[in-house]
Amino acid sequence: MKRINLLLSVLLTVFVLASCHKGTTVVPNKGIDLNLSAVQLQQASADNTFSLNLFRSVAAQSTSGSNLFMSPLSVSMALGMTTNGAHGATLDSMEKALNFNGFTQAQVNSYYQTLINELPELDPNSTLKIANAIYYRQTLDVLPQFIQTEGTYYKANVQALDFTNPSSVNTINNWVSDQTDGKIPSVIANIKSTDMMYLINAIYFKSIWASKFDPANTSPMAFTLANNSQVQTNFMRNTANYNTYADNDADVIEMPYVNNKYSMVIVMPVIGKSVNNILAGLDSAKWKGWMAGLSQNKIELDIPKFQFTYATSLKQNLSNMGMSLAFTPAADFTNISSQGNLDISDVLHKAYIAIDENGTTAAAATTVVVGATAVLNNTVTINRPFIFAIREMKTGLIVFAGVMNDPTQTGQ
Repeated sequence: MKRINLLLSVLLTVFVLASCHKGTTVVPNKGIDLNLSAVQLQQASADNTFSLNLFRSVAAQSTSGSNLFMSPLSVSMALGMTTNGAHGATLDSMEKALNFNGFTQAQVNSYYQTLINELPELDPNSTLKIANAIYYRQTLDVLPQFIQTEGTYYKANVQALDFTNPSSVNTINNWVSDQTDGKIPSVIANIKSTDMMYLINAIYFKSIWASKFDPANTSPMAFTLANNSQVQTNFMRNTANYNTYADNDADVIEMPYVNNKYSMVIVMPVIGKSVNNILAGLDSAKWKGWMAGLSQNKIELDIPKFQFTYATSLKQNLSNMGMSLAFTPAADFTNISSQGNLDISDVLHKAYIAIDENGTTAAAATTVVVGATAVLNNTVTINRPFIFAIREMKTGLIVFAGVMNDPTQTGQ
């Protein structure tokens, strides 16, 4: 059976813009808001539900004590592109997994088109680029409508390649590297004889904290791991106005990036509860309750610097979420090519995250292989395992989500 390799690499990278100065608070310039239609707001909410479901599923299968980081938006956008090639029950199952079964295919495409067009325009002090490309084996008879749809809604650059030529690997990897400023230098090592197509989506994001941390205040402190042992790591300290919330489960702190268009949300379980306890009950309603409860408070915040990479296969997670049919020989992707005999063999995800005094650097790549409440204290120290997410602040759209179990870990 032939297999199409749909490589959808969504890479979000946040870079440092300026050196830190003591006591520096960035004065935000006016940007624009993300304006979604009523239907698209429903889709963003549905997208967040998918994000939290996938995040919870991946966390449940992760090795105890290990860090986790991913971009659910990368996965949903990658699969959104893929649905344009699906048909019948295969399409239905993918829409169910994505939580988009209440929307038409045209509405799904229009939603992602809006994100691709508008997210990069929100903030004059931040850079966010979204790029898409499709590379396919030149012998594959790809339907013109599929190419047109991906080009129109996802601005995909479509190119046929001689997959038997080793230079095709460099062509694909170089495109990804270029779109991510080298943060993701490669996504494939080789092209198998059964690989027919790669769909790639890349996001590049560059910003800094709205209130930066003074490096002079960074010092070693103890971080308590889930097993109650401790590690020494560097903690950043800053006193500023942050949105905060607390209940009987967790302390929640929102750290905005410059211009208050994006933010990082930290969720640290209260003493006596664990990240796993919180994740077990983390659904859309819980998340919305936390976000609705946020209010501004001046606090002294201590948080560890960290940097790590993460990689996983999402095949089992997505199968459990309802799209198992797409991974079987019975899959129907005849909207890609009338030649048929196509299914998804795997969905691979790789991600990188680093935070320091200036801001955040994050990158993620999703590879779809389709083949032949209490009052928070004024001093908050994030010194225990916590959940974190990067979101667009107006709509609340989750871009990244992760678990920090050990700030000294640099790999999985």
